[in-house]
Amino acid sequence: MSDHVSLFADLSFAQVRLLDAVETRLRADAGMETSSFLPLLAVSEHEGARVQDVALALGISVGGASKAVDRLERAGWVKRKSHPTDRRSSTISVTAAGRRALAKGGKAVEAAVDGSVTLAASKRTALQGALAQLRTDLR
Repeated sequence: MSDHVSLFADLSFAQVRLLDAVETRLRADAGMETSSFLPLLAVSEHEGARVQDVALALGISVGGASKAVDRLERAGWVKRKSHPTDRRSSTISVTAAGRRALAKGGKAVEAAVDGSVTLAASKRTALQGALAQLRTDLR
């Protein structure tokens, strides 16, 4: 098997297992799913973002991001307001309830990662750097 095939298989396996552990922990500890946690995290990191910004941050379609933001808004975790210079668009911000949900979800994610990723701190840091570069390269 080539290095490329092994890399793909290893990344896929790790992603599926880690996502399952995080999803389980998010549901149990924070009452949310990754499909809410990740968009909420994206909005919190890009306060005043538009749906297009959320889509870009998550690598999903604008339609998918819009539906995710709709779910967050129904949960009371974000609010939309008219964009100051573009009447066709709105900006999204995290509410106080959303910040609490994000904090609770973040603790659940940290617990799931700690329980699943047994790498030494230096290897975890190196992996995080490599994955961040890969994420940039794949945009």
